[in-house]
Amino acid sequence: MFSTRKKTAVIASTLIAVGLVLTGCGSDGAAITIDNPVARSIDSASYKSEVSGKYMTGSFMTINNSGDADVTLVGGSSPDAGRIEIHEVIDGAMQPMAGGLVIPADGSVMLRMGGYHVMLMDLNNEIKAGDEVSVTLEFSDGQSVEYTAPVKDIAMDDEIYGVEMSNNMGMDE
Repeated sequence: MFSTRKKTAVIASTLIAVGLVLTGCGSDGAAITIDNPVARSIDSASYKSEVSGKYMTGSFMTINNSGDADVTLVGGSSPDAGRIEIHEVIDGAMQPMAGGLVIPADGSVMLRMGGYHVMLMDLNNEIKAGDEVSVTLEFSDGQSVEYTAPVKDIAMDDEIYGVEMSNNMGMDE
């Protein structure tokens, strides 16, 4: 039988060893955050899916990766939309990004109208300014990051999407 002192020493040693193993297994990968998300309201310039007849709209933000490994935005989900797609605009034509969007290690990618954006497809309702949409983004390393975006009236040619730009080119609310 072990004495109380020996039991305590064995338990403490085991806990320290487990802690060291878990620390060694810690991720050196991506640490993703979302800054200043916004979604465009539905208006007369909004698009409807030719298949479902439901509206679609874009969500814009800055995605930051403070980790030391690249990670790819591969999809997402939303209770407000039937599906989420990652899109880009090339020569004025919007198209899905089949391979996803790479967020570089220790870097950021700005998702903006006329460029990269998260597309909320087959909306359940016609979202209006003042509403909010909830989105969960999914990344290639298994991370899921949730955000809530205020819905704003954004002109199709509004390059700053209805919010003020700060000196560091980040988005302010």
